[in-house]
Amino acid sequence: MWVPHAQARPVPAVSYEHVPTRRLSGADDLTQERPSLWTLQHLPQRPGHPVSAVLHVVGCTPSDRTLTREEALGAIRQPRVAACIECDAARFINDKHQ
Repeated sequence: MWVPHAQARPVPAVSYEHVPTRRLSGADDLTQERPSLWTLQHLPQRPGHPVSAVLHVVGCTPSDRTLTREEALGAIRQPRVAACIECDAARFINDKHQ
C-alpha cells in the first residue's frame, strides 16, 4: 500500500531499516545498490493462469517473511513464479550476474 508521507506514522518498536524510501523505476541507474531482501506473494490458484507466485523487492507488497537474494534466485527459478514489474524486481533479479 502506498500512502502520502503526511498520512504515514511509524509503528512503535518496529524497524524500518529495509523499507524503501522511494519507488524504484526502470529509469534508475543500474549501478545503484541491488536490494538485499525480497518477498514472495503467493496467488490464489486460478485455472489456466500461468503464475502462482510473484517475487517482489521488500516493501512493494506486505509480507510476513523476507527472502535473501539467494532465496529469491531459487524462488524465481521455480515454474509459475514471476518477478514483479512494478517494483523492478524483474530488472534486479535479471541483473544477478553483475
